[in-house]
Amino acid sequence: MNDEVAATLLDSREFERLMAPFAPFEARPELAVAVSGGRDSLCLALLADQWARERDGRAIAFIVDHGLRAEAAREAQATCELLAGRGIESHVLQWMGAKPATGVQQAAREARYRLLRDACRQRGILHLLVAHQADDQAETVAMRAVRRSGADGLAGMASLLEWSDVRLLRPLLGVPRSRLSATLRALDIAWIDDPSNVDPRFERARLRAAGVAPLD
Repeated sequence: MNDEVAATLLDSREFERLMAPFAPFEARPELAVAVSGGRDSLCLALLADQWARERDGRAIAFIVDHGLRAEAAREAQATCELLAGRGIESHVLQWMGAKPATGVQQAAREARYRLLRDACRQRGILHLLVAHQADDQAETVAMRAVRRSGADGLAGMASLLEWSDVRLLRPLLGVPRSRLSATLRALDIAWIDDPSNVDPRFERARLRAAGVAPLD
C-alpha cells in the first residue's frame, strides 16, 4: 500500500481521536452500533469494536430489518455472518406490523431509533453509535435549506444527543464517505448498497443525483 492510499484510510488511532470528545466512558465500555450492512456502518462497527476491545469492553451491532424489501432479511443475515467472522456480536431488530402507504422513510427512521433505543435499554448499554458522516451532513444541510430551516436547522446534525436512556454518538460526522470506502476496500470487505440510496422517489437520492454529495 503506497503512502497516498494509506493516508486516505481511517485507522484506530484517528478513530480514538474522534471518540475523545464524547468522554468520559465507563470502565470496560459497551457500545451499541447501528449497522445496516452499508459501507459507513460496517466501517464504524469495525472501528468501534477495536476501540472498545482496547479498553476491555465490547461493541454490539444492532441491525434493523424494516421489512420493506424482500431481500432485507437475507441481507441482515449476511451482515450478521460478516460481523461474526470479525468476532462482533450482532442482533437483528425487526420492525413488525403494518407499514404506512406514505411517509415511509420518516416512519422507518422513527421505528429504527425506537428499536435501537429499546435494545440498548434492555441491555443496559449507554452509548449508541450511528454512522452519519460528512456527506450525510452536507445532504442534511441542503435538505433543510430547501425547506428554509432556521439557523439551528442549517447547523446540521449534532455529533452528540443526550437522551434519558442512552447517548447517541456520531463520531464520523467529519469524515467523508470516500475514506470509509477506502478503509473497507483495504480490508477486502464488501458492503451492501441500499437501493433506496438511488431511488428518485426519495429526497436524499435526488440530492445525490444532483451532485450534492458523492455516492463514493
